[in-house]
Amino acid sequence: MSQWKFQISPNERNVIGVGYRMDNVAWTFEKKVNDALKYPFKFHKINKLVLKLGPSNVASPFYHEGPLGVAIKQVPDFSAEDYVKLSEQDKEQLLEKITIESFCWILENFEDADFIRKGLIKLDWPIP
Repeated sequence: MSQWKFQISPNERNVIGVGYRMDNVAWTFEKKVNDALKYPFKFHKINKLVLKLGPSNVASPFYHEGPLGVAIKQVPDFSAEDYVKLSEQDKEQLLEKITIESFCWILENFEDADFIRKGLIKLDWPIP
């Protein structure tokens, strides 16, 4: 059983799931990614990475590391309304694409992000 260290959350409430949670496709996807990520990350003082999907209603930095060890990366070009119309397979493919792009951004911007590379290997996803 993995520790909860990766989460996907929409910036819009109650469009996809309840509150800021996603649907079962995203929950299953999160579990798969969580199982692949080695814990602890040994990345700054981060113990959880959250991808916030869609435009934010408040001014939010593109990437932020909070004092409680939570890193939040914004993914503004996501539409919750379009997502809910997709098939389960297309939803998973979209979440995978977003996650790979986000992971690649982290690898490009931080020298100590080896936990991402190890996760990509376990998931059998492309490594930049």
